[in-house]
Amino acid sequence: MNLAKYMWQFEDRPQLTQEQLNKFSQAGLNLTPAFLRLCLQRGLNSPEAIKNAINQNPTIYHDPFLLYQMDVAVDRIERAIADQELITIYGDYDADGITSTLILFESLEAIGANVNYYLPNRLVDGYGPNLERYEQLIQEGTQLILTCDNGVSGHEALAYAMDAGVDVIVTDHHQFQEKLPVAYAIIHPQHPQGDYPFSELSGAGVALKLVSALIDEIPAEALELAAIGTVADLVSLTDENRTIVINGLNRLRETQREGLRKLFEQQKVDISNLQVDDIGFLIGPRLNAVGRLGDPTPGLELLRSFDPIEASQYVDFINQKNDERKKIVNNIAVEVESRISQYDKIPDIIIESDANWPAGVLGIVASRIVERYHRPAIIFQKIEADKVYKGSGRSIEAIDLFDTLSQVSNQIKYFGGHSQAAGLTVDFEQWENFTTTLLAVVESKSATISYTPSLTINLSLGLSDVSNQFIEEVDLLGPFGIDNPKPIFAFENVTIDQLRWIGTEQQHLKLLLAENQASKDPSVLNAIGFNCKADYQYLQLSNQISIVGKLAINEWQQTRTPQLMIKDIGMNGSQWVDKRGSQIPTDFFNYQHTLYVFEHQPIFDVYREKISKTSYAIRYSDLKQISTLINNNEIKYLAIVEPPKKIELLEELLLIQFWETVYLGSYTKESKYLLGLPTRDETAIVYRWIQKNKAIDAKNVVRVLNNETQIPLTKIKLILKLFFQASFVTMNGGRLLFNENIKQKVDLANLPAMHEFRESMKVEELLNFQSLNQVKKTLEKEEQR
Repeated sequence: MNLAKYMWQFEDRPQLTQEQLNKFSQAGLNLTPAFLRLCLQRGLNSPEAIKNAINQNPTIYHDPFLLYQMDVAVDRIERAIADQELITIYGDYDADGITSTLILFESLEAIGANVNYYLPNRLVDGYGPNLERYEQLIQEGTQLILTCDNGVSGHEALAYAMDAGVDVIVTDHHQFQEKLPVAYAIIHPQHPQGDYPFSELSGAGVALKLVSALIDEIPAEALELAAIGTVADLVSLTDENRTIVINGLNRLRETQREGLRKLFEQQKVDISNLQVDDIGFLIGPRLNAVGRLGDPTPGLELLRSFDPIEASQYVDFINQKNDERKKIVNNIAVEVESRISQYDKIPDIIIESDANWPAGVLGIVASRIVERYHRPAIIFQKIEADKVYKGSGRSIEAIDLFDTLSQVSNQIKYFGGHSQAAGLTVDFEQWENFTTTLLAVVESKSATISYTPSLTINLSLGLSDVSNQFIEEVDLLGPFGIDNPKPIFAFENVTIDQLRWIGTEQQHLKLLLAENQASKDPSVLNAIGFNCKADYQYLQLSNQISIVGKLAINEWQQTRTPQLMIKDIGMNGSQWVDKRGSQIPTDFFNYQHTLYVFEHQPIFDVYREKISKTSYAIRYSDLKQISTLINNNEIKYLAIVEPPKKIELLEELLLIQFWETVYLGSYTKESKYLLGLPTRDETAIVYRWIQKNKAIDAKNVVRVLNNETQIPLTKIKLILKLFFQASFVTMNGGRLLFNENIKQKVDLANLPAMHEFRESMKVEELLNFQSLNQVKKTLEKEEQR
């Protein structure tokens, strides 16, 4: 698929038989055929399986005491409560860490514990247990430390606390390193000595299990916090997590937390219809923004607040921080992309650093770089005061980032994370060795990285399959996320019926799709793509495309209509870009990796020096050189500067290789097609003029004839060429001589010059006066023949 950023991988395309349709209907499943096909594709072959999958009241919730050392942790916490020991909850600065901290704090406070909390400032404390902060907390009287969403990599701080007689109970879900820290108990769904039935809990999920074990029930006020942490931390939305999120969403729709209510009100969210995306795109990023730029405590206090005035202040503050975060991220991303543009070759892992890039936002920047370049990326802040580089990394599916960093761990001060994301710190003296070694490690996997990323497509649909009912049925399979992705649908060979660029910078694409012209199906579908101008800027009305994306219902002015959120667009054959006009535009010769083709030597000589360094210019008469030129250079695109004399020359050019994009200029100084062939009268006028003037200066004859007869220059040139081929005139000493000896009649219409002129008219008619789609259709059809 030309244009497509991904390699499209279609799942099985099951056919729904009438027998199956009857079976589902008899079981009370009055669902659309398209949705039943999706269920079959997902392996849901029975009515019972479908009913379980779309059940929006799941009850999977495992016994918390199945977690290894849960009984040990509960006994120790109960003793601390009974003795009124000061319990400090040591959390984390992201949305998962904030919510897990508040789950523990509110629950312990409710059952009479002497409890406080500490959320580390990532710019001061870094990730995980900080030794200096532990020392301070112990000096201030802490007698028991509960970690949440951190701890399994905090060896030094935990060892200090345990040696000082302060027990530490770790609750965490992050990936283990080689050795577990010393702690009173470690509550972790993947504990190597445990056998918990679901390993993908978030930090908030683990905290929820702990308080459930403590009070022997699932606290409703904690469930809504656990839903936020689970969605925001991008963990698997299957099994127990699906129960947490669905039931947490139900609770959030009726939340009494004033901070959340104020946030929903300000962002115009219908709280009664709150969805997972509202957590993922509204709550999560704002909680994360506060922690990325400094002290995360306001994020927790926003969730904790039940006072309207206080809540409004917190909402204003975190919105301000979120806007600040967006601006910083955008500026850094632009700077990183500018650096990458200077590379001779993009490396297999992108590593960039700068003293002015705050570490807290670098994970988001890394994600953007990965998305754009399909490479793992680690972006660092260089911190002179501490003599360290502090960074965040993100990866592609084919590269396990945690495993990769483990291979160079001797050059890293500390790191943590999982296969697709990691945080790390590198000392100044190790920086050069670290970057060199890491590049070498990832380079060994270069072949994997260079593959075009794949995109799994669940089902191919017709436009008539799409309805509000179908989309609502699909949503019953949610909530969607890791391990339960929202289905991606393909619409193949549809036509762009309307096209608009919208947004403040015209950066978003809005399409109306219709079935191809041969179809009698009147169905249409709206589609929208965000920030995709660079990818699809040359799409045009009536283009036939295949398009993939996720379906949603767009609500506007109380009207609900289906809408496709564009993920990728592909096109059969080359993408043709219309650059035709009366003059060559100034930017026409700026394209990179492009072959420019010319017809006339003078025009070739003028413009060949104007093209970019990565592009090349050639004349149609030199087509034999093109294969060597293309094989030795990265030439992907074709620019037709002038029309050729014969359409066969263009057909030959199009067959040499596949051109991703063809820029159609086809500029002519004077159109032969519009002028038409010379008339008998025009030919006779020129004949008589030459006969009368006998010997004429050949240099001036065309200009003089044009001035005296008003016949267009192009026609005069053709008539003179015909007269030469018919031997009506000859040249001698730079003068044009009339041949008095010609007696026989000559059929000018069958002379080579006339055939050549007619062929040029035919080429012009196609390239300059047909629609771009007709040009593409004609030439690519010829190409296939």
